Amino acid sequence: MESSIDAETLKNYYNNKQEKNYVVDGPFAVDNIVSVEAANIKGINSPVAGNADGLIFPNIDAGNTFYKTAVYLSGAIAAGIILGAEAPIVLTSRADGLLTKFYSILLAAVYSYES
Repeated sequence: MESSIDAETLKNYYNNKQEKNYVVDGPFAVDNIVSVEAANIKGINSPVAGNADGLIFPNIDAGNTFYKTAVYLSGAIAAGIILGAEAPIVLTSRADGLLTKFYSILLAAVYSYES
């Protein structure tokens, strides 16, 4: 799958950087990034499996589907940005709450600072 090849490319890019205080791994199916039990059953050995702090999706459709499902079915509070432009683009829904909008702005600021 093209998205798996892209995920592998991103992982290699970030893991080849000299200075890093993060772990990038994948590609993972959704169950393996949110459930340690699922990752263990499938034999996935990664510090990210079941414990991801951030998720990268292959396109806006996949990201939006996951985001809306997490927010509306489990009450998640999230932050969202789009990368690839000159600066990160804050992406929120008109229906998002104040915290989601605030966290998205903070995420964009941190990403800009770290880049």
